[in-house]
Amino acid sequence: MESTAPAAKANGLTTVLNTIAAPSDAFETIRVAPTWGWACLIAIVLLAIGIFLQGPATRHAAVLQTQQMMSTSSFFANIPPDKKAQIVANAGRPSVFPYITLSVVLFVIVLFNTLFTLIGNAVGKGQADFKRLWAGSMNIAVPTFALAQVVIGVITTLRGPDAFSSSMDIARSVPSLAYLAPHASAGTVAFLTGISIFSLWGLFLNATMLRVTGRTSAGVAWTFAALITLLGALVAGGAFGAAHNAGFM
Repeated sequence: MESTAPAAKANGLTTVLNTIAAPSDAFETIRVAPTWGWACLIAIVLLAIGIFLQGPATRHAAVLQTQQMMSTSSFFANIPPDKKAQIVANAGRPSVFPYITLSVVLFVIVLFNTLFTLIGNAVGKGQADFKRLWAGSMNIAVPTFALAQVVIGVITTLRGPDAFSSSMDIARSVPSLAYLAPHASAGTVAFLTGISIFSLWGLFLNATMLRVTGRTSAGVAWTFAALITLLGALVAGGAFGAAHNAGFM
């Protein structure tokens, strides 16, 4: 009889590391013993590091964007100069808000990924369920979302705050297709930014998860992994485009 002891002793930290170094092993472990606690903790810690490193550039961009809004939006027309100065000063101060926001975004991204891979699993008549795909998606979020924020933080630190005048400048600092069209519209640049080295890594990991954890065919796995990547880029493009048109960036 096959022993189930290895599944019962599955180590969440090892699973996170294997998601990066040996994805097939990680998703096989998740298939028999889904675990995501360590992944969630590591993701939140990496996000905090990334936000901290990005802080000077983010605050510099926030000040410039606030000043730009004040000069172009009628909303600020009747605000006294001293109040405007206070608003600008507040934009340049550290805040816990980014830490809270990105932690919430982490769970939204993991839920989004879980639901769409669950659809792929159903279409491909796979063997995974919500619990296993949630665990896999949380582990995937460590290298593709949390680690990406650290890389952005390192890049902004090396280039210095003055190199970034908007949130878009910070977002597109990671190597992506946006490098090929730096002068395109805000929505287009945001979409192309969504096709980055990290999102392509996510595409590969999603496909591997569907094949190994879900036991779907390679065709279904790669098709849904690609759809998730494209949908993510489209959502980012739409959000940044709308914010730009509203004068927020």
